[in-house]
Amino acid sequence: MNEGLENIIEIENAKKEADELMMNKIIKYEKEITELKKEICELRQDNRKLSQQIEDSIDRMRKAGLL
Repeated sequence: MNEGLENIIEIENAKKEADELMMNKIIKYEKEITELKKEICELRQDNRKLSQQIEDSIDRMRKAGLL
């Protein structure tokens, strides 16, 4: 009976270890996702600024009669 109890304890310890490893991976991926979302936001803002600069340049060229 003692041997069976030891096996159960070993199994439970292995489950705990697996859970901890999985949680560490989840936390790692959540951080990575957060960083990527931030990068996407920055890229979108940059794209809006560049788009506005291009529109302003085209408007100036039209006013100058170049287009």
